Amino acid sequence: PASVAEGYAVDQVAELLQSRGYADYMVEIGGEVRTSGTNASGDPWKIAIEKPVDEGRVIQRVVVISGVALSTSGNYRKFYMVEGRRVSHVIDPKTGRPAEHSLASASVIHPDCALADAYSTAIMVLGEEAGLAFAEKLHLPVLLLIHGKDGEFLERQTPEFSAYLLKE
Repeated sequence: PASVAEGYAVDQVAELLQSRGYADYMVEIGGEVRTSGTNASGDPWKIAIEKPVDEGRVIQRVVVISGVALSTSGNYRKFYMVEGRRVSHVIDPKTGRPAEHSLASASVIHPDCALADAYSTAIMVLGEEAGLAFAEKLHLPVLLLIHGKDGEFLERQTPEFSAYLLKE
């Protein structure tokens, strides 16, 4: 499905690079990322997770990854307004309608980018509580950003996610 096309494409490029003997790379398509080895400085890859704001690009968190993929799904880039209400592009298959909840984005780290992409989309459909419970049950490294009051975002994460956060 289209919800995992970018993650699948990232995996295909990464596997091609590996088959050609490249050990150090970062592949990114549409915000889906897979890494291997180190960057040009010899350090693990540092990848930003955006704050889910409508205007501009602002960093919420930075993760340090190598040998894994990162996918973020959200409702802050692809949405439309109906009668002053934000309507997400993420469709809830139970209702056939846009998902309605306070979850703004879900970031998932996984060795396979297509699966990270699928998981982040599924968590966006499930919403904050059910999505976090799903991620915890599978022991997935996940960061959720939730619409809070006054335009701020609340963070919730699984225990597995903290190992990837950039230590300042």
